Amino acid sequence: MNKKCIGSIVLISVFSLQLFAQKEKREQVKSSQTAYEKYIDANNDAHLKEFIELVSIPSISSIPANKPDVDKAAAWIVHKLKAIGITTAQTIPTEGNPVVYGCWDKAPGKPTILIYAHYDVQPVKEPEWTIPPFSPKISDGKIFGRGASDDKSGVLITIWAVETMLRTAGKLPVNVKFIFDGEEEKGSPSFKGFLDKNKDLLKADFALNADGSQYSETTPSILMSLRGAAILEFTIQTANTDAHSGQFGGKTPNAAVALSQVIASFYTKDGNVAVEGFYDKVVPASLQEKEMIKKLPYDASRDMKVLGTTAETGDTIFSPLERIWYRPTLEIIGMQSGYTAAEGHANIIPGNAMARITCRLVNNQSGKEIIDLIVKHINKNLPVGARVTYKFSNGYTRPMKFPADTKAYHYVSDALFTIYGTQPLQTGHGGSIGPLIDINETLGIYAYSLGLQLADERKHAANEFFRLSSMRKGQLLYCYYLQHVADEESKLKNK
Repeated sequence: MNKKCIGSIVLISVFSLQLFAQKEKREQVKSSQTAYEKYIDANNDAHLKEFIELVSIPSISSIPANKPDVDKAAAWIVHKLKAIGITTAQTIPTEGNPVVYGCWDKAPGKPTILIYAHYDVQPVKEPEWTIPPFSPKISDGKIFGRGASDDKSGVLITIWAVETMLRTAGKLPVNVKFIFDGEEEKGSPSFKGFLDKNKDLLKADFALNADGSQYSETTPSILMSLRGAAILEFTIQTANTDAHSGQFGGKTPNAAVALSQVIASFYTKDGNVAVEGFYDKVVPASLQEKEMIKKLPYDASRDMKVLGTTAETGDTIFSPLERIWYRPTLEIIGMQSGYTAAEGHANIIPGNAMARITCRLVNNQSGKEIIDLIVKHINKNLPVGARVTYKFSNGYTRPMKFPADTKAYHYVSDALFTIYGTQPLQTGHGGSIGPLIDINETLGIYAYSLGLQLADERKHAANEFFRLSSMRKGQLLYCYYLQHVADEESKLKNK
């Protein structure tokens, strides 16, 4: 037999061994996933009961009167972590609400995964809900209640996945650390300080953000960018008291009108922000980012249907997704003036009017600089007879982008592909998640989003819900991810 034939046989043999190894790995994955599925299905009712219990706790972080409820939710999570066998489970005090910390560290020599989520929720306008927002209801394959989607789903899915692996295999293939934030819905003002004080405790090789979403029920996605945020509240005063509209109308400045005039001055006829200098530091979306947008099956009518709107607004020079991912905004998020009770009618000229603003920021914009520009604009455009006072936020959230050329990214992508059966889309998000920036800057790792929320689940709005099908899918996703990281890192270590 000549050398050429021998070489061919060797190549065929090597290729056959590779195919066999790949097949064996797929069978192992399938076997493990089947065991996980059995456990998940068998414990579905118990997990639903836990979901209802946690969502029932009104852990509204931005309302001081709800502080005992925030503490109660934190204690509930600690109890659950201990119940599934987490080595360490405790609340760690901060200057504000506590962070829940959990750690399973019985896999020496294996990588450590840090999982972030938040257990606090947004305030509610109860009259807008069809059910009491903290009396969760299961209907039509969904669980309704404040925080069901954002983000108690992220807290529970990650815990249940670890529970599944511990109960099925008796151990985890990697070390896992949980950090559950109690202040995300008010900007996580204490989180950076928590990270600074606990750097050694929180050391990890990879990080995940469970406060994330997927593109749709059948199409996965990976978050590649976030906008920053800056908040401002201002009050315009035209008189020391409300005035009788008949006695003083026609000669007395109206605070509500003055506020309306100031707000109108914020915008051009095209809907752009008219504040001088607002766009000066905005860097246009890159060609790569524009190409990423083109790959997405964007449907304007879908968003309008979800919200019940009839039009899209904004500068048409930029595509809708470019506007919400890579362009800054100035939005009025609240206004108050005069008599606004549900019943009754008061003939007054308001002496005070208040507005709250949120700006979503991009690339190298500075929150403080933007707020300074807005304050300067308001002072310049105050109507005659009006004076203004300001209430400033404790801090600003910076924009952030995630690289796609890291093994951390590929591990997330691989897990999504395995569970969904299709490659994940790369997406941006118009919102802000400040803790992800803090994790990156303090711990030196990117917390890639791996959450199961969907766009139509009414997060921050009335009748928020979460799909029960996502509970199951999410647990399998995390189980596979943890095992996949262990396997791939072991291969790299043994090379």
